[in-house]
Amino acid sequence: MANERYNVCEPYLISRIKALRMPPAVIGVKLTDDKQIYSAVVDIPMGRGVLGTLVCLANGAVNIFFNNGSQITGISAHNPALAQACRSFLASAGQSLPVCQRTSVFDLPMGSSEHFVHLMTRKGVYKTVINPATAVNEENKMRAFLLHLYQKVMNEVQTAQIREAARNK
Repeated sequence: MANERYNVCEPYLISRIKALRMPPAVIGVKLTDDKQIYSAVVDIPMGRGVLGTLVCLANGAVNIFFNNGSQITGISAHNPALAQACRSFLASAGQSLPVCQRTSVFDLPMGSSEHFVHLMTRKGVYKTVINPATAVNEENKMRAFLLHLYQKVMNEVQTAQIREAARNK
């Protein structure tokens, strides 16, 4: 079970690779620093056979794509707290670049214990792997810090979904 490959559909793979290769100009961001993160793509195992990919953009946009083709998009447009959590994540994520490696290989996580975090800079894509069960025990707290930042975004997504469901009743 630990090294199980996720079944993925083509729309998911296309959305994920577009997010990983998106240039800053598309988001309307002017980069002023090599450590500035303009976009993040986080692959998060979400239960048996379900992989979610969180995409956070510097303009506050938050999308989640799932390996089965479903998606949550445009949700931050009506949720200022979510857009703010997204911007905070990206504004602070540059501090974690020392625990990341530059990469051009965008593989998917194997199994359920690892999150793949990709941070986009003008120098390229930087990646780190986070195991939520062990991140807090690591001597270097940067992975735990990153985990905390994108979990805040995920919590705001959940809150926004609950609000939207209540509005639509």
